[in-house]
Amino acid sequence: MGTYRHLMIYFCCFSIFFSIIDVIVQPTMFTYRSGYFMIIDVKKRGIPPEVAVFFMKVLCGCFGVTIYGIAIHFVYRFFALERKGKLKYFEINYLALWFVIPVVGGFSWYITIEIFFESGSGSLETEYLRNMFNKSNLNFADFASIGGVYYSTNSSVNWRSISGYSCFVSIMVIAFIIIVVAGWKSWKIVSKLLEHGESDFSRKLQMQLYKALVAQTIIPITLLFIPFGVLFTIPLFNIDWQILNRIIVWIFAFYPVIDPLPIIYFVDYYKIPVIDAFKCKINQIGERRSYSENTVQN
Repeated sequence: MGTYRHLMIYFCCFSIFFSIIDVIVQPTMFTYRSGYFMIIDVKKRGIPPEVAVFFMKVLCGCFGVTIYGIAIHFVYRFFALERKGKLKYFEINYLALWFVIPVVGGFSWYITIEIFFESGSGSLETEYLRNMFNKSNLNFADFASIGGVYYSTNSSVNWRSISGYSCFVSIMVIAFIIIVVAGWKSWKIVSKLLEHGESDFSRKLQMQLYKALVAQTIIPITLLFIPFGVLFTIPLFNIDWQILNRIIVWIFAFYPVIDPLPIIYFVDYYKIPVIDAFKCKINQIGERRSYSENTVQN
């Protein structure tokens, strides 16, 4: 595994951190016509509004860390498959640099929210959200929020939110290009290995890795980039698409769980031990149940 295990430990620790923040924040994300927001019921959660806003910005920053963490995984896999000695750039001397890249991505996302999407008193975003809450018979003071509105009530363009949207898209596009390019080049290498496998075992293993690679390319694109791209884009067209709101929250929460499943499912090296572990656990439960029943009967 080499230094790859350090990357895995790093991203596992981040996933734990993200989960803790998510449990603390428990945000609601939604779009409404030309606006999109993340809100917290501070009265219900018992969190001061300023603290709630900070945690929301940190949670959003976690998205930036996530997409660049995925990109680094794809770069590592490409270097490993290429076998041209480029894995030396993942050795201890360079490892800190790879750790910093996702943090920079997350910090960029955080700063974008800080500059363009934190709503102050009397701002267009605040008044937009206040009017929406009044229509829903909700007390605006009970909530903390961050978000953007692309058009004001008189249909003039809010360039502050448009600028923030441009920053979000730029951050996502850079990571997206890295993933697609590294994934495509890896796919080409694996395809060639399938054609020139030296044994049935090698050919079978490469086919399993090929399927896992395709799945792990599709998953972040369909579960992260497309949904969040749509979330930020549909308000530009003044479309009210409420069904996306719940989907986004669930996707962001479950992505860390879904991401490793292709490797476990397609690659026998991982799948067989997992299946054996489940069988062993089931057998243990069955033995304990049989022992308890026999004890009761005696």
